[in-house]
Amino acid sequence: MPNDTPSPALLVDDSLWPLLIVQPRGVVPLAHFEEYLVRRLTYLRRQEKHVVLFDMRQAPMLPAEIRQRHAEWLKQHAALIETQVLGHALVLNSPFLRLMLSTFHKVRPRNGRHLVTPHLDEAARWCLGVLEESGGNPPTQRIEAHFGLKAH
Repeated sequence: MPNDTPSPALLVDDSLWPLLIVQPRGVVPLAHFEEYLVRRLTYLRRQEKHVVLFDMRQAPMLPAEIRQRHAEWLKQHAALIETQVLGHALVLNSPFLRLMLSTFHKVRPRNGRHLVTPHLDEAARWCLGVLEESGGNPPTQRIEAHFGLKAH
């Protein structure tokens, strides 16, 4: 079972750890986003390397207030993110947002690996590959089953 946050608008699923799945569903109130940031920090402080899959297909454009708060949080915890997050995949339906993010990553590349795609299965496969390459022991069969991926 997913380990959900109190907000149905923001699902955080750690059942496939070290793959963490984050799914905003509709408009996320700032208070719920703050709860997410607190929870996200607990994962970073575990000192366990992991990959994050952000499934943004059901989320509208995040309001400026949340984007600003997220940017502050990322800057504040950059060292932990750099050491604990092996990579992050972002699933977006909007071609415009994908283009914006692609351009942003080219202008200001992150130290970590990332993927921006409209396809959940592509993101899941990429995340699994990153976990396998890291030398860890991800729950490969469970991840493949969860996302309906064919075994390689």
